[in-house]
Amino acid sequence: MAKRKLSKQQQRRIASQQKNKINDDLRQEDKLQIDESNTSTARVISHHGRQLLAETEDLKRIKCKIRQNLGDIACGDYVLVQQEKDGAGEEQNVIVAVKERSNLLVKSGFAGATKPVAANIGQLVIVTSIKPRPNPYLIDRYLTAAENLPARALIVINKVDLLDPETKKITDDLSKLYQSIGYRVISSSIEQDVGLHELFDALSNTTSILVGLSGVGKSSIVKAILPKEEIRIRETSEATGEGKHTTTVSALYHLKDNGIIIDSPGVRDFTPINKTQDEITHGFIDVRKYNGACKFKNCSHTNEPECAMKKAVDKGELNQQRFKNYLRLVEEFNQL
Repeated sequence: MAKRKLSKQQQRRIASQQKNKINDDLRQEDKLQIDESNTSTARVISHHGRQLLAETEDLKRIKCKIRQNLGDIACGDYVLVQQEKDGAGEEQNVIVAVKERSNLLVKSGFAGATKPVAANIGQLVIVTSIKPRPNPYLIDRYLTAAENLPARALIVINKVDLLDPETKKITDDLSKLYQSIGYRVISSSIEQDVGLHELFDALSNTTSILVGLSGVGKSSIVKAILPKEEIRIRETSEATGEGKHTTTVSALYHLKDNGIIIDSPGVRDFTPINKTQDEITHGFIDVRKYNGACKFKNCSHTNEPECAMKKAVDKGELNQQRFKNYLRLVEEFNQL
């Protein structure tokens, strides 16, 4: 009998499961060989190929080599570091294991493979703006990523100094919608120093990353948050031996009140991916309340009678635009 041909989606899922199993096995094998009495814990603050910069518990920065077969290591990972002698007999710091993550943010890489972006994220800061105008569909895509990490989500509407009567109504409606769902929304302007103190406070006591389309002002916000970033980037570059103009490497920075931000252009512009349709449903906190309540178990929420989601939209209990964005994400996922 001829073998059933797998879809691209099934192939991608199987490959991901196999890769995860291999990485889990390798990490378990390494754990068995580690003398924990001779190790210390550090957090990865910048990653450059097989070498990275980590920060010890007393905030000392150390340059580290990576033991083979550890799998992917991301900025924000907590790692075990051991001192070993190199070929010349010199002491060097070697990462021998990656500690268990609370979450891992990934993006699409070459040929559909996933690439780690950052680990142990507490908050996803979704930045949109007046110009270019807010895109509710993209906001919802990022919100699904936050819900599935899981991490807290914060929505920032930037460049409010450009508001006119039309865009004010758009932003007011957006703020009202997402706040009614349970998300925090902050309006900001670098030019007029609006909302920045509120944003700084929201970044306290957690690890955050800023995401969103190019042109919404993420770089300006980062510069306002980290006025000495260029100095810190130069210090990181000198410590790792990389050029100071390297822009694709994620780096971790400390803020006031125990806040941390992981930043790079690659982090800011990442595109969320969903591995299953269930992840999409889980990512819509207002939609998932009605999941499983339809008359038919395999309801597509489009043409079937007695659809709980469509009923909720008709009653005004579920926002129509959010529901359309949910269906659009599901349709795009099933077409992959």
